[in-house]
Amino acid sequence: MGRLLLVRHGESIWNRDRIVQGQAGPGLTDRGHEQSSHVGQWLAHEVDGDVAFLSSDLVRCRETAAPFARLLGREPELDEALRERHFGHWQGVGREELERRDPTLWERFRAQQDVIGEAGGESTPVLVDRVVPRLRELADRALVSVVVTHGGPVWHGTHALLGVEEGVLGPVSNAGVTVLDVTADGHVSLLAWNQVGHLPPTLRTTWPAPRVTTA
Repeated sequence: MGRLLLVRHGESIWNRDRIVQGQAGPGLTDRGHEQSSHVGQWLAHEVDGDVAFLSSDLVRCRETAAPFARLLGREPELDEALRERHFGHWQGVGREELERRDPTLWERFRAQQDVIGEAGGESTPVLVDRVVPRLRELADRALVSVVVTHGGPVWHGTHALLGVEEGVLGPVSNAGVTVLDVTADGHVSLLAWNQVGHLPPTLRTTWPAPRVTTA
């Protein structure tokens, strides 16, 4: 059995500026570096040195992994399979601009429809087919794996591994940790979803309140 600790990167500059990142974009904000320091300390307390340690090769994940790497005494294995999905011609474009430029497609995306392939990027099945086999391979390879990655691989990957309908689980926070156990026969159990208790309240991602309609 292998345990997977999936860590989303800290707040990036394009997260803050509401720009679609995909496989592009700069590194972390000062707030993101603080989040990374806290999650690194928590990981160092929770796992011992005999752990597989991997990171997406994109800069925001490498910067998130750095504090834990210093405490662990070794660098992560960089893996392109752990990258965020490619968002096609949406990459590098602000969300407000996309609402103006491509309102119908953007609204369908906001409604959680799989439209990224239409924008020239990776569809959800393409993303899942890239990420899930890698995560299962890690679970077979090591008793414990720390994986620093992105919101898309965590969200879509966890739904796929659990075999549940997308949308059952909530959003993925910056520096949030999801913990999965994978048995030898491939059964997956969710032990923690988007855990953020290691972060001070001021460093936790806040989500807009749900819209409430009245009849």
